[in-house]
Amino acid sequence: MMQFSIYSKIFNNRDAVTNHIEILRRNVPVQGQIRVMVVTEKQYAKIDIIVGGKSIQESTIGVESFLKL
Repeated sequence: MMQFSIYSKIFNNRDAVTNHIEILRRNVPVQGQIRVMVVTEKQYAKIDIIVGGKSIQESTIGVESFLKL
């Protein structure tokens, strides 16, 4: 069985990231895989979101509630 999930977590500094990665290493299932991608605030701020149409949430509450930084 394969499970494709994306989880995100915010850390205050690089040391906290390193510690959490070590926790993941100690707890990964024998047949499991975990991939980690570390992104800085500056890199995250440059993310572009490309969509083909409105999401259900945008249609329900409107796009005015969303903020692009």
